[in-house]
Amino acid sequence: METTAPWYIEKRAESLAIVYLTRRDDLIISQPTLDKGLDFLITITKDGVSSGRLFGVEVKATVSTSGLIQHNDIIKLKTNINTYFFRDFPFPVCLFFFTLDNDKAYYKWILEPNINESNNVCLIFNENKELKKLDDEEIANMISRVNSWYDQRNNP
Repeated sequence: METTAPWYIEKRAESLAIVYLTRRDDLIISQPTLDKGLDFLITITKDGVSSGRLFGVEVKATVSTSGLIQHNDIIKLKTNINTYFFRDFPFPVCLFFFTLDNDKAYYKWILEPNINESNNVCLIFNENKELKKLDDEEIANMISRVNSWYDQRNNP
């Protein structure tokens, strides 16, 4: 028998994502039109002005940690989250994942910003089921990676 998640799970997870992202004053969080893809479009600002640098955030949650394999600050999903929709996006996309029975937050890149040995930029589609603990330090690392990716993309 299949059970459905309570109505508030999606909204609660999105609210938690906003809490994490609004701890920084250099991000503008936009919510695209419903059912158009991403849950949030994040714009990085510099000195209070939009830099034109974007990345996306998809938000997922589970009511219980029973469907996860936990090891320290990493979890592994037992089932896949369909992220193929994001393969062709032209900017980095991250997944925020919340376990609502213990209010823990995790993340992984869906489209990971990468600079290869030749200093060329690309986005690597990540099919790995492992997610790392999400905290303020990891969000700072995300922003730094996205900025470095745009810096290199704009100055080959």
